[in-house]
Amino acid sequence: MAQVFETQVVVIGGGATGAGVLRDLAVRGIKAILVEQQDLGHGTSTRNHGLLHSGARYAVRDEEAAIESYRENLILKKTVPGSIEQTGGLFVKVPEDDDEYVKKWLQACQRIGIPAEEVLLEKAFQEEAFLNKQAEAVYRVPDGAVDGFTLVIDVVADAVSRGAKALTYHEVIGIMKEQSRVKGVITRDLYTGETKEIYADIVVNAAGPWGGKIAELGEVPLYIINNKGMLAIFGHRINKQVINRLRMPGDADIFVPAHNVTIFGTTGINTEDPNDFSLDRKELEGMIAEGKALIPNIENMRFIRSFSGSRPLFQETNTNDKSGRNVTRGLAVIDHQVRDGLEGFITITGGKLTTFRYMAEKTVDKICEKLGVDIPCTTHEEMVAHRDAKQFFKDVNIAPAAKNKLFHWAGTRAGDIETDLMKDKLNTVVCECEQVTWAEIQSVIPENGHFHLGDIRRRTRLGMGPCQGTFCNHRAAAMAVERGKATPDEANRALREAVFERKKGMHVVATGETAKQLQLMDAIYRVSLGVKEDIQHV
Repeated sequence: MAQVFETQVVVIGGGATGAGVLRDLAVRGIKAILVEQQDLGHGTSTRNHGLLHSGARYAVRDEEAAIESYRENLILKKTVPGSIEQTGGLFVKVPEDDDEYVKKWLQACQRIGIPAEEVLLEKAFQEEAFLNKQAEAVYRVPDGAVDGFTLVIDVVADAVSRGAKALTYHEVIGIMKEQSRVKGVITRDLYTGETKEIYADIVVNAAGPWGGKIAELGEVPLYIINNKGMLAIFGHRINKQVINRLRMPGDADIFVPAHNVTIFGTTGINTEDPNDFSLDRKELEGMIAEGKALIPNIENMRFIRSFSGSRPLFQETNTNDKSGRNVTRGLAVIDHQVRDGLEGFITITGGKLTTFRYMAEKTVDKICEKLGVDIPCTTHEEMVAHRDAKQFFKDVNIAPAAKNKLFHWAGTRAGDIETDLMKDKLNTVVCECEQVTWAEIQSVIPENGHFHLGDIRRRTRLGMGPCQGTFCNHRAAAMAVERGKATPDEANRALREAVFERKKGMHVVATGETAKQLQLMDAIYRVSLGVKEDIQHV
């Protein structure tokens, strides 16, 4: 028999948009439950280059999206500082780029109000050593880098601290309706198979690329373009600032610094399946060929991994634009009562990671209107709870590199980690590449949940460094069993899944040192430990 829950609003989708909607509802005092089919941040919100847009990238082509991006850029720097690095950004014109576009771009930035300051070439080359010395013009804009992992997790944690609930690894398998009104959703726990009926006044479809499938459950039409982009990660941080190519947005024209690495991308190919995270070596080679215009030495730099994810682009009707480049990045709030006659069902889609808070605001404004609630949005002013880790860790006996990482990463968990670090042996470093301690790992393992190395990785950076988990995944699994945090079967399953995912991203970039690293990983896991290649994911 299904468990029964009641709330005011159900939010489907645990990416940045769904997290933002959940928090906005909680801040306004509206009861809500978030349902996510995998882990928080499993989808688009962490499968991107992590650019905090200044709006300059879309200033010429999509003014509305540019305005939204610049406004939200300033807001997020104040309200979620723990997930933002204010790197600044450069737009670089190389000889192949159009002079007329540069003029249009400068005029558009000025019209919108986006600051674009010309930088002397000599100064730009001093700041960014790998930049193409044939560059003809460089402009500085207030771009930044956003950590999608900490962003989503801290935003949801803030919402939960205010009374909201979040269910991960729960797939929505049905939308309950009574005549022309939605009554709630039916979910299935992907671990236990148990179903839950969650009754609500309003259901919000914030499922991103999976939004079309959720709409099908509600029997309403929704056309989402799943525009898949491929990205690659350098083995070290090659640039201090975001580096953009000064042309109409295209493939392989952006380099974003992220912690100790740089993320390079991206491409754009429409795909029917939102679960299509496939990778292609030829696509990477095409990216490298394009990227040389900004960073000529790119072929001699080490890539440690590649990954892909789908952008949900909304259009009212189908389009033949196979690249998705000409589709607006603006948001769309769809009231299915107005459009389709289905009361209590709202879809929020489109937009950018940078505009997630604004997307949530517009969605919750619509919800308040339907519920007859008159409470204004304040998420543009209220900071997401992010404790000052620097104070917590100042007296802890741990390597400086680990302290620095925790200052930027720990977020709402800082206090618990600091307490555990003071205990015997809990400050053991499990992952040398990213300086992840057992105290961090322990702080994110659910007390009555399931042991999953991918979930730990998203919260601690375990296995994200140059060795891609070669030396730390088996340590973490073994320590979890030793300390009673996982059964041997759970640890073995988690290890198989983690190795499979890491190797998948390494294969497509496996030349030089990364090819050797992959061979070493094979020798340790497949030969020495007997880890099987064939796995079935939850």
